[in-house]
Formats: sequence, C-alpha cells, structure tokens
Amino acid sequence: MNLQHSETNPTKIDVSDLPERELIVSKTGEKLTLAKSLSDAFGLTQLLVHQEVLLPGRRASSFHYHSEKEEIFYVLGGTPTLLVGEEVTDLEPGDFVGFAPSERAPHMLFNRSAEPATVLTIGTDPPTDKVTNLEQAVFTPVPD
Repeated sequence: MNLQHSETNPTKIDVSDLPERELIVSKTGEKLTLAKSLSDAFGLTQLLVHQEVLLPGRRASSFHYHSEKEEIFYVLGGTPTLLVGEEVTDLEPGDFVGFAPSERAPHMLFNRSAEPATVLTIGTDPPTDKVTNLEQAVFTPVPD
C-alpha cells in the first residue's frame, strides 16, 4: 500500500493498492460486494468508508434499516439500483443518496444491470446500532 505522510500533505493512498475482500452472507453463502476499506487504511474507528463493486446480479446487503447508523452512497460507476421502502430507483455515476437511522427508510442497493457498479459507501459506526433485516421480494439474485 502506498501511504504518503508529511506535515503539509495529509496521508494519501492509492485505492487500487488496497486489499479487496468479497463479502459473503455467512448463513447462505450468497456472494455480495467486492469491498475495499478506506477507513481501515487510515485506522478510522468511528467512520466506515468502503469502495464497493457490485457485480451483475449481486446486492450490497439485505433489505434493512439502522437504529443509529447514518449512511450515504455515492455512485462512482455503473448503474446500481436502490430499493427504499417499495420504491425502486436506478442510479448512475454522480448520484448521491443518504439515510438517517429510521424504520421508515429500509433500503438495499443491488445491481440488476449487465455491468459492474462501483459505489463509495460511507457511514457512522455507533457501537450500539441495531440492524433490522427485512424480507423483500423485489430482488432476485442472478446465479454466477
């Protein structure tokens, strides 16, 4: 990893140098995103920052909401789809969406396009956050 430190230049990294890990649902083995943790690279503990690649037919998470965590998504490339409540919205590069903790805004990001989608995911990391996962019927994964 190429980290550069100086008094006049804050720590800088090349994201392509970061290790990538595939997120997998432990109960089912379902493959989710390919993620690079920018927050880990800087030793951040209260802010989560990930560059995530959603391959075609994959989702970033379950359909869920948080009790305390705030989240934002910034689309860097591709055309992921966002499900919020019952509303489905196709996103494109440059789109930015955010979520305050609320049971009124269950959400899920997934990729129903034929090309990978890249998203910058940023969220707080409160230690007492509770995630509520909900069943949903809108997303059907495409087999690898």
